[in-house]
Amino acid sequence: MQSDIFFMELNNNQDTKKEKKFPFLKKLEIMIEEAKLEDAKKSKMKRVHKRGSSQIAKKMGEEAVEMVIASEQDNDENFLEESADVFFYYLMALHDRGYELKDVLEILKKRHK
Repeated sequence: MQSDIFFMELNNNQDTKKEKKFPFLKKLEIMIEEAKLEDAKKSKMKRVHKRGSSQIAKKMGEEAVEMVIASEQDNDENFLEESADVFFYYLMALHDRGYELKDVLEILKKRHK
């Protein structure tokens, strides 16, 4: 499974599956990996990576709390923004440990056969 294949969308009849590709997801993972390099350009990703694993985890936790709060409010835009923040720091944490999203998706695939 490639990490740029992310969701399976079912139609209203639940009888056909349509794959949707998100090439930006792969590009984002490449950008995260490149930010880990010593000679990487200055960027938010490089700053986050340089702070280390514990700071990435802390930031992911803060964003998760904000997402939980947003999920209880009637503001879909804020909920989606906070969800994107959690997802970003989640990807940062995965890559910090040497993994990619595809590694997690493989586990989910095995669990939900």
